[in-house]
Amino acid sequence: MKAIHYGWVIVGVGVLVKMTGLGFGRFAYPMLLPNMRESLGFTYGDMGLLSGAIMLGYLLFSLIGGMLATRFGPKRIVIASLLCGALSMTFISRLSGFPSLLFFSFAMGAGAAGSHISITTLSMVWFEEKRLGRAVGVVTGGTGLGIIVTGLLLPYLLFQLGKEAWRPCWILLSLITFFVAGIGWILLRERPNQTAFLTPSHDGDKSSLFSKRKSDQLALKAIFIIYFIFGFSYNIYATYFVAYMIGEIRLTAKSAGDIWAIFGWMCMGSGLIWGYLSDRLGRRKALLWNNGIISLSVLLPLLFYEPLIMGFSAFLFGGTFLGTVTVVAASIGDQIGERRAS
Repeated sequence: MKAIHYGWVIVGVGVLVKMTGLGFGRFAYPMLLPNMRESLGFTYGDMGLLSGAIMLGYLLFSLIGGMLATRFGPKRIVIASLLCGALSMTFISRLSGFPSLLFFSFAMGAGAAGSHISITTLSMVWFEEKRLGRAVGVVTGGTGLGIIVTGLLLPYLLFQLGKEAWRPCWILLSLITFFVAGIGWILLRERPNQTAFLTPSHDGDKSSLFSKRKSDQLALKAIFIIYFIFGFSYNIYATYFVAYMIGEIRLTAKSAGDIWAIFGWMCMGSGLIWGYLSDRLGRRKALLWNNGIISLSVLLPLLFYEPLIMGFSAFLFGGTFLGTVTVVAASIGDQIGERRAS
């Protein structure tokens, strides 16, 4: 009986890490924002600062997360980041003061970035270039799973539990995150030679693969610029889209949650789809198409105000958002792999 490539175990755990670390740590806040504001008596400006703290923590640790993973090992950073996120959620659920909430919002964003960057790095080690895009695509689908959970579960809990419902919601998300951190500690391996269950994947001659792709590769400087611009713009959409639908379009929390779940359902498959397309069409061409569609999805809610358009925007954004992450990660993986092969 042929052994299962242990890389797919890494991918499976990676889905759970993305679900909790990024899906909960980064994308639960938009669903809980209206209830938190009402309960705490904060203004939208105050909530914007809390959101900005999450964004700042996320962006800052997106820049240094890779360096930390290189220095200490991606597994340690994944586990530490999940614990940081889970503890931050726990403290947020118990606190009411603005300064303390600001600090732990920053810490939660940092944990989201650390787990996101490190698990992506870890999963890339286990696959050669031919299947790299698809493997990373499956891992990124975990973020979509987290968005689906927050979009479908949290509105129900908010309706059932009343004014202070956001507190038990954060507790529930933190408990799930702690549990996934335990799974990651047991199952994650940093290198293929750390497990006896690995069946090596033979994808053909590495040098021929790298030479075939070399003309299509993006320069590292271009990758970093593209990803920084993408990260800045998607954070605005992801943070305020639900509040915009409730506050400006006057949708109910349930309707906004259903539309948010559309975003999550599309995220589930978008990483895999765009990973496959980038494997087949090339990273550069896939990224051009991806960025064109995601730009359209961001413009639509600003030009049209019907609920159907909101749903279509979420459909397009969810179908492309994690595709950008996947293609960029695969592009970096290409260059790392080429340097190892040379």
